[in-house]
Amino acid sequence: MADIEELLTDTPVRLAPAAAIRARGDRRRSRRRTAVAAVVAAGAMGFGVWAGLVLPEGSGGGTEVASTGPNPFMSDGVVQTPDPSELPGNEVLHWKGVDPATDFPLETAPLPQVGLDTACGLWSGDADKPEQQFTNIYTGRNDARARYRVSQYATRAAAETAVKDLDTALADCGVEKAEGEPDGTYTGVARGTAAQLVVTVKSWGAWVAVQETQVVPVQ
Repeated sequence: MADIEELLTDTPVRLAPAAAIRARGDRRRSRRRTAVAAVVAAGAMGFGVWAGLVLPEGSGGGTEVASTGPNPFMSDGVVQTPDPSELPGNEVLHWKGVDPATDFPLETAPLPQVGLDTACGLWSGDADKPEQQFTNIYTGRNDARARYRVSQYATRAAAETAVKDLDTALADCGVEKAEGEPDGTYTGVARGTAAQLVVTVKSWGAWVAVQETQVVPVQ
């Protein structure tokens, strides 16, 4: 198995431009599929590293959704949420859904609250609450957590403000937009807790969808 350095850095290869682009995409997809398994396995062997997480393509995305066409977050009037098997790193982390209202009521907080289990602290600013919000919580191996929230705001302007506030909350936590990744994709280690977060944001009109995946340090 390749080491983490190999998983997270590109290897220069002399190829024709079109082939180079395809190869770069293949390498990125391969790294994203294997990075979770590599680092979690290292932690399980007692190396004392945090379980790094790289969001695979197609697992929540990160590119802002256009505001035209049908609502991408609903189907036949029902809000769509990820199945545990669709979450990043499921092969290793074995995600399962839990009842947020019963097991993790604090995790149903609206934006711009970010970070599960208060990994990023509590938001103290004023923010408009959404008209409705749908929250799914997942737990995984080694106390990993994931959350998917779909929020509908009264106006598109209110939704845009919520996204801006979320960006500020993430930056304050030490989690910033990932360089070279689609807009709306954030990665980083939370200040104070060392939990690693991968956060993706999609918006459509007055709707905002946020997926967070969080892995705590492995002792």
